[in-house]
Amino acid sequence: VMNKIAPVADLQQELKTSRDTFASAFRDSGIGMALLSHEGLFIDANNALCNILGFSKYDLSQHSLQDITHPDDIQLDAPYMSSMLQREISTYNPEKRLIGQAGKTVLVSLTMSLVWSNDGLPKFFILQAIDITRKKEMEQEILQKNAELEVTRQNLLNKVNQLEDLSHIIAHNLRGPAGNIKMLSEALLDLLEKKHRGDSRTDGAFTEEEATLLIHDASMSLMDSLSTLMQITEIKLNKEIPQDNCDLPAMVNDLCNQLQGIILDKNAIVRQKFEVKTVAYPRMYLESILYNLLSNALKYARPDATPEIVISAKAADDRVRLSVKDNGLGIDLVKYGARVFKLNQVFHQGFESKGIGLYMTKTMVETMGGHIELHSAPNEGCEFIVTL
Repeated sequence: VMNKIAPVADLQQELKTSRDTFASAFRDSGIGMALLSHEGLFIDANNALCNILGFSKYDLSQHSLQDITHPDDIQLDAPYMSSMLQREISTYNPEKRLIGQAGKTVLVSLTMSLVWSNDGLPKFFILQAIDITRKKEMEQEILQKNAELEVTRQNLLNKVNQLEDLSHIIAHNLRGPAGNIKMLSEALLDLLEKKHRGDSRTDGAFTEEEATLLIHDASMSLMDSLSTLMQITEIKLNKEIPQDNCDLPAMVNDLCNQLQGIILDKNAIVRQKFEVKTVAYPRMYLESILYNLLSNALKYARPDATPEIVISAKAADDRVRLSVKDNGLGIDLVKYGARVFKLNQVFHQGFESKGIGLYMTKTMVETMGGHIELHSAPNEGCEFIVTL
């Protein structure tokens, strides 16, 4: 008999040891743990879970898991708990928001499992919870920092591109006039040296008067180029210009008055369709943008059609989209699309144009964080869309 009793006593001791071990692990675990009834009511909770939520064990015993789940996350549990009760799955691991003491939202990573009784009935759920609130906040901070770094990278790339563009413009616009002045001044010096020697031959390319006039013309061209470059540089650097509350209809009416002569001469029709009538923008920039686009629409009108220009503005994605659309000559974007907003580009012959207006317009728009695009085809007019 003693031989038969000994194993039973050993088993009882083993079971007691197992229960004590589980109780110790449950109580002292650094992970939040709780036992829930199959209806989701809290039966017991350890200190770690109480600390995560800011509730006492008694507080939790008065609630179900659903009671302290964020309203938007309540439906996350239902299908999984149903599947566990039907023994389709043994565990699941959701991330959800729980509402702690004083309404504090805590994001947790849960592990839920179900313990069954010997007779095959659900006994209780075991919940394990890890507070990942700070982890998620850090992930969001990292994403935000990465986004800020990407913006900084793009700004630096834009700066590099602008510097390269400016360098090209300087080389292109100043080299010609400077070279002419150098050549003409050398020719003039040669003439003066011959005159000083008493050499009366006139076999040179220019007379003194001609060389002097040509030097004057070249110097004026150089000054014009310098003035343009200074304006471009000022616009690119002056990003702190204050914004004004601009009245679009009033601004367009004023510009039409300034261009009244050419409007009457061409019998042009200018229509306004403003869904948005006021916009916060530097007045001097917006007036210049509208003037350039309106004057271009008038200048490049088709000779066989009455010029019709529609100026409109509407809200789009927290921005204002300003449109200037005409029925004029248009631009072949297949041929010239990559050059439309470049400096010194001319697409129609027989007009007094230096190819500066669209470049300056694009520079002002992009300096203020917007962008400009063109929809056009030959003899089908142009539509410039400016996102302010």
